[in-house]
Amino acid sequence: MKNATVLLLTAAFLFGWVASSPLPAAAETAAHADPAAILLGGLTDCRETIDLSGASLPVSELGRVYLSVLHSHPELFHVAPRLSYSYTERDGTRAVTEVYPAYTLTGDALAAARAFYRDTLAAILAEMELTFGGSPRTEADTVLYLHDYLADRYTYDTRAESPNADAYTFLRDGAGICQAYALTFLALCRGAGLEADLVVSDAMDHAWNHVRVDGVWYHVDVTRDDPIPAAQGTDEVNHNRLLRSDEGMAELGYRDFSCAAGHTCTDPRFETAKEETGWGIFSQKLVFSGGKWMGMDDSGAVVAVKLQKSGAFVGQVGDADLNGVIDPADLLCLYDPNLPEAWREWARGRLVDGNG
Repeated sequence: MKNATVLLLTAAFLFGWVASSPLPAAAETAAHADPAAILLGGLTDCRETIDLSGASLPVSELGRVYLSVLHSHPELFHVAPRLSYSYTERDGTRAVTEVYPAYTLTGDALAAARAFYRDTLAAILAEMELTFGGSPRTEADTVLYLHDYLADRYTYDTRAESPNADAYTFLRDGAGICQAYALTFLALCRGAGLEADLVVSDAMDHAWNHVRVDGVWYHVDVTRDDPIPAAQGTDEVNHNRLLRSDEGMAELGYRDFSCAAGHTCTDPRFETAKEETGWGIFSQKLVFSGGKWMGMDDSGAVVAVKLQKSGAFVGQVGDADLNGVIDPADLLCLYDPNLPEAWREWARGRLVDGNG
């Protein structure tokens, strides 16, 4: 029986594996239990020793399986990025027998953190329900809301050392790196009843998400749609990386990415050939109003968008009710207390004074 220690090094977004010196102990390997399920149970319960002797898990697979558990379960924010393990070797094959995780939180501190994490997610989802009210909405509407909520309310952690990388710390401090954005978006999507997973690219040193909308998988990268604000600039919420296909992400320079679940994203319905007529015209948070989204494009004009199963329908400038014509009814549509006064001023200038 032999022992080893591994350190899970946090780079910009994910964990890398480095071998180190040995630690004591463990048991013999055997049959075919699910190592991911065993690890999840042990990490959830904060066990100091997790017995994998029945899983026949090769040492070479431990890193991949361990990471897949952490990347699939944002609630494991209390698990530290390092662990030790023991293994047996037979006929040149090494099999893990026990794993010895490390934890950043345990006991009462973990209980309090879990309560905060759970309550904060619930509050965000409750606020979303209030925003939509009784209006019919698509799964794409839910994705857009959660995307804009995180990009608008949270910021990228620019600290060189020990940046926030987990969902709990991200929610607590209001800042984090891409892994924190992706894990939090993952938790919120699942809380809203959507399927979602983490996507990673070692080559890009980056993480984002896949989300399933109407049975089809798409990319969503909240982090890069939330650029670090300039010294005298305003916070931006972009939409270029929202509900894109694999090809659409490649067009934006994304490369060598993978998802542990093996999804492919082939549907370009939410993309357009010209960014100026698609998500690219919006650099601020969109507001849901009357069954559609309202936003101001980069020229300062008010534009309405409707997400439907056929894709994103972007109306002409000023057509707030999306009926195909510019008329006084568009001005009335803007008298929603949730919409900025600047939008009403623009509409009055265009529709009443003819200055638009």
